Amino acid sequence: MKILTIIGGSGFVGKSFLDAFNRGVLKKFKINKINLVSRNINKIKKTKLSLKNVRLITGDIGKIKSLPKSELIIYAADRYREIDKIKNIKKFIFESKKSINNFCNIVKKNKKTKILFTSSGAIYRFNRENIQDANSLKGKQLYAYLKHYSEYKIKKLRQLKIKTSIARCFTFIGPWLPRETNFAVGNFLDNILKKKKINVKSDSKVIRSYMYADDLIYWLTKICVNSRLDTPVFDVGSNKSIEIKSLAKLFSRLFKTKIQTKKIKKNKIDKYMPNIQPANVKLGLKIKYNLKEAILLTIDKINEKKN
Repeated sequence: MKILTIIGGSGFVGKSFLDAFNRGVLKKFKINKINLVSRNINKIKKTKLSLKNVRLITGDIGKIKSLPKSELIIYAADRYREIDKIKNIKKFIFESKKSINNFCNIVKKNKKTKILFTSSGAIYRFNRENIQDANSLKGKQLYAYLKHYSEYKIKKLRQLKIKTSIARCFTFIGPWLPRETNFAVGNFLDNILKKKKINVKSDSKVIRSYMYADDLIYWLTKICVNSRLDTPVFDVGSNKSIEIKSLAKLFSRLFKTKIQTKKIKKNKIDKYMPNIQPANVKLGLKIKYNLKEAILLTIDKINEKKN
Protein backbone atom coordinates (compact mmCIF):
# COMPACT_ATOMS: atom_id res chain seq x y z
CA MET A 1 0.00 0.00 0.00
CA LYS A 2 1.14 3.57 -0.72
CA ILE A 3 0.84 7.02 0.83
CA LEU A 4 0.36 10.02 -1.46
CA THR A 5 1.30 13.54 -0.37
CA ILE A 6 -0.24 16.47 -2.23
CA ILE A 7 1.35 19.91 -1.97
CA GLY A 8 -1.28 22.60 -2.52
CA GLY A 9 -4.12 20.41 -1.35
CA SER A 10 -6.87 23.01 -1.01
CA GLY A 11 -7.13 23.97 -4.69
CA PHE A 12 -8.92 22.36 -7.64
CA VAL A 13 -6.38 19.53 -7.96
CA GLY A 14 -6.23 18.79 -4.23
CA LYS A 15 -10.00 18.69 -3.79
CA SER A 16 -10.43 16.61 -6.92
CA PHE A 17 -7.83 14.14 -5.63
CA LEU A 18 -9.58 13.83 -2.28
CA ASP A 19 -12.95 13.37 -3.99
CA ALA A 20 -11.54 10.69 -6.31
CA PHE A 21 -9.78 8.94 -3.42
CA ASN A 22 -13.05 8.75 -1.48
CA ARG A 23 -14.75 7.09 -4.47
CA GLY A 24 -12.03 4.51 -5.05
CA VAL A 25 -10.55 6.01 -8.22
CA LEU A 26 -7.04 5.51 -6.84
CA LYS A 27 -7.49 1.87 -5.72
CA LYS A 28 -5.64 0.57 -8.76
CA PHE A 29 -2.53 2.39 -7.53
CA LYS A 30 -2.85 0.87 -4.02
CA ILE A 31 -3.01 4.30 -2.39
CA ASN A 32 -4.55 3.90 1.06
CA LYS A 33 -3.67 7.25 2.65
CA ILE A 34 -3.36 10.87 1.55
CA ASN A 35 -1.49 13.77 3.13
CA LEU A 36 -2.79 17.20 2.07
CA VAL A 37 -0.42 20.13 2.62
CA SER A 38 -1.73 23.68 2.21
CA ARG A 39 -1.58 27.21 3.61
CA ASN A 40 -5.39 27.25 3.42
CA ILE A 41 -6.33 23.86 4.83
CA ASN A 42 -9.61 25.27 6.19
CA LYS A 43 -10.91 25.26 2.62
CA ILE A 44 -10.81 21.47 2.79
CA LYS A 45 -12.42 21.36 6.21
CA LYS A 46 -15.35 23.42 4.93
CA THR A 47 -16.18 20.89 2.21
CA LYS A 48 -18.33 17.82 2.81
CA LEU A 49 -15.54 15.53 1.60
CA SER A 50 -14.72 12.56 3.81
CA LEU A 51 -11.38 12.85 5.59
CA LYS A 52 -11.07 9.15 6.39
CA ASN A 53 -7.42 8.08 5.91
CA VAL A 54 -6.55 11.71 5.14
CA ARG A 55 -4.05 13.78 7.08
CA LEU A 56 -4.40 17.55 6.81
CA ILE A 57 -1.19 19.54 7.24
CA THR A 58 -1.28 23.32 7.55
CA GLY A 59 1.88 24.88 6.18
CA ASP A 60 3.49 27.07 3.54
CA ILE A 61 5.68 24.92 1.28
CA GLY A 62 8.11 27.83 1.12
CA LYS A 63 8.68 27.64 4.88
CA ILE A 64 8.01 24.17 6.26
CA LYS A 65 11.06 22.13 7.28
CA SER A 66 9.89 18.60 6.58
CA LEU A 67 7.23 16.45 4.95
CA PRO A 68 5.75 13.16 6.17
CA LYS A 69 7.20 10.06 4.55
CA SER A 70 5.31 8.89 1.49
CA GLU A 71 5.95 6.87 -1.64
CA LEU A 72 4.41 9.49 -3.94
CA ILE A 73 4.37 13.30 -3.91
CA ILE A 74 2.41 15.54 -6.25
CA TYR A 75 3.40 19.21 -6.19
CA ALA A 76 0.20 21.04 -7.16
CA ALA A 77 0.73 24.38 -5.40
CA ASP A 78 -0.30 27.07 -7.88
CA ARG A 79 -0.78 30.82 -7.44
CA TYR A 80 -2.27 31.49 -10.87
CA ARG A 81 -5.39 33.16 -9.50
CA GLU A 82 -3.23 35.72 -7.69
CA ILE A 83 -1.30 36.72 -10.80
CA ASP A 84 -3.58 39.54 -11.99
CA LYS A 85 -3.74 41.06 -8.50
CA ILE A 86 0.01 41.35 -7.89
CA LYS A 87 1.18 44.67 -6.47
CA ASN A 88 4.82 43.71 -5.97
CA ILE A 89 6.05 41.48 -8.82
CA LYS A 90 9.57 41.18 -7.42
CA LYS A 91 8.21 39.86 -4.11
CA PHE A 92 5.80 37.50 -5.91
CA ILE A 93 8.65 36.01 -7.95
CA PHE A 94 10.81 35.66 -4.85
CA GLU A 95 8.07 33.89 -2.88
CA SER A 96 7.23 31.58 -5.79
CA LYS A 97 10.86 30.55 -6.27
CA LYS A 98 11.28 30.16 -2.54
CA SER A 99 8.43 27.62 -2.51
CA ILE A 100 9.91 25.28 -5.13
CA ASN A 101 13.45 25.75 -3.81
CA ASN A 102 12.42 24.84 -0.27
CA PHE A 103 10.46 21.85 -1.54
CA CYS A 104 13.45 20.54 -3.48
CA ASN A 105 15.62 21.00 -0.42
CA ILE A 106 13.17 19.12 1.83
CA VAL A 107 12.82 16.10 -0.45
CA LYS A 108 16.57 15.52 -0.65
CA LYS A 109 16.13 13.13 2.27
CA ASN A 110 13.33 11.18 0.56
CA LYS A 111 15.27 9.49 -2.24
CA LYS A 112 12.78 6.63 -2.56
CA THR A 113 9.86 9.00 -3.11
CA LYS A 114 8.54 9.52 -6.65
CA ILE A 115 7.66 13.14 -7.39
CA LEU A 116 5.30 14.70 -9.94
CA PHE A 117 5.33 18.45 -10.62
CA THR A 118 2.14 19.89 -12.11
CA SER A 119 3.29 22.40 -14.69
CA SER A 120 1.21 24.10 -17.37
CA GLY A 121 0.71 24.08 -21.13
CA ALA A 122 1.37 27.83 -20.86
CA ILE A 123 5.06 26.94 -20.91
CA TYR A 124 4.85 26.33 -24.68
CA ARG A 125 4.05 30.01 -25.18
CA PHE A 126 7.11 31.10 -23.25
CA ASN A 127 10.41 32.06 -24.93
CA ARG A 128 13.10 32.35 -22.28
CA GLU A 129 15.58 33.87 -24.73
CA ASN A 130 13.43 37.00 -25.02
CA ILE A 131 13.36 37.56 -21.25
CA GLN A 132 15.77 40.24 -20.07
CA ASP A 133 14.02 41.25 -16.85
CA ALA A 134 11.60 38.82 -15.20
CA ASN A 135 10.27 41.67 -13.04
CA SER A 136 8.75 43.24 -16.15
CA LEU A 137 6.62 40.16 -16.93
CA LYS A 138 2.88 40.11 -16.40
CA GLY A 139 -0.02 37.68 -16.48
CA LYS A 140 0.46 34.48 -18.44
CA GLN A 141 4.08 35.28 -19.34
CA LEU A 142 5.00 35.61 -15.66
CA TYR A 143 3.11 32.40 -14.87
CA ALA A 144 4.93 30.53 -17.66
CA TYR A 145 8.29 31.91 -16.51
CA LEU A 146 7.75 30.58 -12.98
CA LYS A 147 6.59 27.18 -14.27
CA HIS A 148 9.72 27.03 -16.45
CA TYR A 149 11.90 27.79 -13.42
CA SER A 150 10.14 25.15 -11.30
CA GLU A 151 10.51 22.50 -14.02
CA TYR A 152 14.25 23.22 -14.10
CA LYS A 153 14.50 22.75 -10.31
CA ILE A 154 12.52 19.50 -10.42
CA LYS A 155 14.70 18.09 -13.19
CA LYS A 156 17.82 18.82 -11.12
CA LEU A 157 16.64 16.31 -8.50
CA ARG A 158 17.94 13.57 -10.81
CA GLN A 159 21.41 14.50 -9.53
CA LEU A 160 20.29 13.14 -6.15
CA LYS A 161 18.90 9.96 -7.76
CA ILE A 162 15.31 11.07 -7.09
CA LYS A 163 12.75 9.94 -9.66
CA THR A 164 10.55 12.74 -10.96
CA SER A 165 8.04 13.56 -13.70
CA ILE A 166 6.28 16.63 -15.07
CA ALA A 167 2.64 17.01 -16.15
CA ARG A 168 1.96 20.05 -18.33
CA CYS A 169 -1.70 20.61 -17.59
CA PHE A 170 -4.18 22.29 -19.92
CA THR A 171 -7.91 22.94 -19.31
CA PHE A 172 -10.31 20.94 -17.17
CA ILE A 173 -13.85 20.66 -15.90
CA GLY A 174 -15.16 19.20 -12.67
CA PRO A 175 -17.20 19.97 -9.55
CA TRP A 176 -14.27 21.63 -7.74
CA LEU A 177 -13.36 23.99 -10.57
CA PRO A 178 -13.48 27.68 -9.52
CA ARG A 179 -16.53 29.22 -11.16
CA GLU A 180 -15.99 32.92 -10.60
CA THR A 181 -12.70 33.34 -12.46
CA ASN A 182 -11.63 34.15 -16.02
CA PHE A 183 -12.05 30.52 -17.13
CA ALA A 184 -14.93 30.36 -19.64
CA VAL A 185 -16.15 26.89 -18.67
CA GLY A 186 -16.24 27.91 -15.00
CA ASN A 187 -18.29 30.98 -15.91
CA PHE A 188 -20.70 28.84 -17.97
CA LEU A 189 -21.17 26.45 -15.05
CA ASP A 190 -21.88 29.43 -12.80
CA ASN A 191 -24.42 30.80 -15.31
CA ILE A 192 -26.25 27.46 -15.40
CA LEU A 193 -26.32 27.05 -11.63
CA LYS A 194 -27.64 30.59 -11.16
CA LYS A 195 -30.13 30.09 -14.01
CA LYS A 196 -28.72 32.98 -16.01
CA LYS A 197 -27.95 33.39 -19.70
CA ILE A 198 -24.68 31.84 -20.78
CA ASN A 199 -22.39 34.81 -21.27
CA VAL A 200 -19.58 34.43 -23.83
CA LYS A 201 -17.21 37.30 -23.04
CA SER A 202 -14.60 36.72 -25.74
CA ASP A 203 -14.63 38.81 -28.94
CA SER A 204 -12.11 36.52 -30.66
CA LYS A 205 -12.08 32.88 -31.73
CA VAL A 206 -10.99 30.76 -28.77
CA ILE A 207 -10.37 27.02 -29.07
CA ARG A 208 -9.97 24.81 -26.00
CA SER A 209 -10.48 21.23 -24.83
CA TYR A 210 -11.72 19.99 -21.47
CA MET A 211 -10.65 16.93 -19.50
CA TYR A 212 -12.94 15.74 -16.70
CA ALA A 213 -11.51 15.84 -13.16
CA ASP A 214 -11.52 12.05 -12.65
CA ASP A 215 -9.50 11.58 -15.84
CA LEU A 216 -7.10 14.29 -14.67
CA ILE A 217 -6.55 12.63 -11.29
CA TYR A 218 -6.04 9.19 -12.82
CA TRP A 219 -3.55 10.57 -15.35
CA LEU A 220 -1.58 12.52 -12.75
CA THR A 221 -1.31 9.48 -10.50
CA LYS A 222 -0.23 7.21 -13.36
CA ILE A 223 2.43 9.71 -14.45
CA CYS A 224 3.67 10.08 -10.86
CA VAL A 225 3.94 6.30 -10.40
CA ASN A 226 5.98 6.17 -13.61
CA SER A 227 8.47 8.86 -12.55
CA ARG A 228 12.06 8.22 -13.62
CA LEU A 229 15.52 9.73 -13.23
CA ASP A 230 15.24 11.31 -16.69
CA THR A 231 12.07 13.23 -15.68
CA PRO A 232 9.50 12.33 -18.37
CA VAL A 233 7.24 15.21 -19.41
CA PHE A 234 3.63 14.65 -20.52
CA ASP A 235 0.84 16.95 -21.67
CA VAL A 236 -2.36 16.35 -19.70
CA GLY A 237 -5.75 17.29 -21.09
CA SER A 238 -8.31 16.33 -23.72
CA ASN A 239 -7.47 16.16 -27.41
CA LYS A 240 -11.07 16.97 -28.47
CA SER A 241 -11.11 20.65 -29.37
CA ILE A 242 -14.13 22.95 -29.20
CA GLU A 243 -14.58 26.64 -29.97
CA ILE A 244 -15.91 28.64 -27.02
CA LYS A 245 -19.14 29.65 -28.76
CA SER A 246 -19.75 26.00 -29.67
CA LEU A 247 -19.16 25.14 -26.02
CA ALA A 248 -21.77 27.73 -25.04
CA LYS A 249 -24.22 26.19 -27.53
CA LEU A 250 -23.61 22.75 -26.01
CA PHE A 251 -24.43 24.10 -22.54
CA SER A 252 -27.50 25.81 -24.03
CA ARG A 253 -28.79 22.56 -25.56
CA LEU A 254 -28.15 20.53 -22.42
CA PHE A 255 -29.80 22.98 -20.02
CA LYS A 256 -32.18 24.88 -22.34
CA THR A 257 -30.58 28.23 -21.57
CA LYS A 258 -30.19 31.31 -23.76
CA ILE A 259 -26.77 32.58 -24.87
CA GLN A 260 -25.37 36.09 -24.82
CA THR A 261 -22.35 36.59 -27.12
CA LYS A 262 -20.08 39.28 -28.53
CA LYS A 263 -19.31 39.78 -32.21
CA ILE A 264 -15.95 38.45 -33.38
CA LYS A 265 -13.75 41.54 -33.80
CA LYS A 266 -10.28 40.02 -33.78
CA ASN A 267 -8.91 37.77 -36.52
CA LYS A 268 -6.48 36.10 -34.14
CA ILE A 269 -7.29 32.51 -33.14
CA ASP A 270 -6.42 31.58 -29.57
CA LYS A 271 -5.84 27.83 -29.63
CA TYR A 272 -4.61 26.01 -26.53
CA MET A 273 -4.44 22.25 -26.96
CA PRO A 274 -2.31 19.40 -25.55
CA ASN A 275 -0.46 16.70 -27.44
CA ILE A 276 -1.49 13.59 -25.54
CA GLN A 277 -0.03 11.03 -27.92
CA PRO A 278 3.08 10.45 -25.73
CA ALA A 279 0.83 9.73 -22.72
CA ASN A 280 -1.31 7.41 -24.87
CA VAL A 281 1.64 5.49 -26.31
CA LYS A 282 4.08 5.36 -23.40
CA LEU A 283 1.65 5.01 -20.49
CA GLY A 284 -1.49 3.70 -22.16
CA LEU A 285 -3.53 6.63 -20.83
CA LYS A 286 -6.91 7.29 -22.43
CA ILE A 287 -9.82 9.71 -22.03
CA LYS A 288 -12.71 7.99 -20.25
CA TYR A 289 -15.27 10.83 -20.18
CA ASN A 290 -16.37 12.84 -23.23
CA LEU A 291 -17.25 16.52 -22.88
CA LYS A 292 -21.02 16.03 -22.65
CA GLU A 293 -20.59 13.44 -19.90
CA ALA A 294 -18.11 15.70 -18.11
CA ILE A 295 -20.52 18.65 -18.10
CA LEU A 296 -23.49 16.61 -16.85
CA LEU A 297 -21.42 14.89 -14.15
CA THR A 298 -20.01 18.23 -13.00
CA ILE A 299 -23.44 19.83 -12.63
CA ASP A 300 -24.86 16.74 -10.89
CA LYS A 301 -22.00 16.62 -8.39
CA ILE A 302 -22.19 20.35 -7.65
CA ASN A 303 -25.90 19.97 -6.93
CA GLU A 304 -25.15 16.94 -4.72
CA LYS A 305 -22.74 19.06 -2.67
CA LYS A 306 -25.55 21.53 -1.95
CA ASN A 307 -27.80 18.85 -0.45
